[in-house]
Amino acid sequence: MIGISTCYLSEDVKDLKKIIDQILRMGFEAIELEYRISETQFKEAKSYLKKHIKVFSIHNYFPKPDEPYIKGSGDLYLLSSTDKDELSEAIKHTVRTIECANDLEAKAVVLHLGRVDMPNPFERLKELFEKGKINEEEGRSFIEEQRKIRRSKRQKNLDSVLKALDKLIPYAERYGVFLGIENRFYFHEIPDIEELRIIFKEFEGSNIRYWHDIGHAIVQEKLGICPSEMFLEEFSDKMIGIHIHDVRGIEDHLAPGEGEVRFDEIMKFVRKEVIKIFEIHKKAKEEEIIKAKEMFYERFL
Repeated sequence: MIGISTCYLSEDVKDLKKIIDQILRMGFEAIELEYRISETQFKEAKSYLKKHIKVFSIHNYFPKPDEPYIKGSGDLYLLSSTDKDELSEAIKHTVRTIECANDLEAKAVVLHLGRVDMPNPFERLKELFEKGKINEEEGRSFIEEQRKIRRSKRQKNLDSVLKALDKLIPYAERYGVFLGIENRFYFHEIPDIEELRIIFKEFEGSNIRYWHDIGHAIVQEKLGICPSEMFLEEFSDKMIGIHIHDVRGIEDHLAPGEGEVRFDEIMKFVRKEVIKIFEIHKKAKEEEIIKAKEMFYERFL
């Protein structure tokens, strides 16, 4: 079965019951709840949610605090923060997400792990890509320079991540919830592939798992950062879930079939029991999503 993230509708539709109803009308039987849904929205729709649709996964941080000035985000609090107070908030609100996952019988919580404290080189990488220079000497030289900066600055942030995960694992294990570490979009975000190796070695035997985002991996490959298949080849045995969406150029979160992704080359790494979630943004048309769902059921399920 394929679920769909509420991110397709939650930016515009503020009534969670209406979001659920529209998702059901599109033919989905399961969802991933994500961080744009507020505490009040969740409370108002919780019983309706439990009655009408299966929750496969929840994306941290859920639910969003009710304060109107707070914008929901997977990076609302950084699990990589070197500030003690922010790290404490990140852990506290992640525990809240884990509790919600337990309450809704969701199998996994999707985590963003934060970032290395360095300037984000995305705009320069994008410029090199658009000029066709990302794989030429100019592009390779710039990427190697950024790698050196990242390696020199990452340890304190990685230490915070390891500290946070060490505190979160007992909660997740108590509630029978897996923590899915998502591969990220930007160069400076944690984890890169080496950091994933460190995390899995550090917490071997725990309920830490890998959550693969197709679009993030493909965009990083196009920007010369890391071949997307490396993540799948190395961590498919640890994969708890996958965000499915298409990519055109370096624009992601399109409906599958509306971009350039060769899904057959990816889905061969995805075991039957892995949670499969369409993570598609509102720019997609409803008919594109329904067509993509039918294609996935026909070819991959």
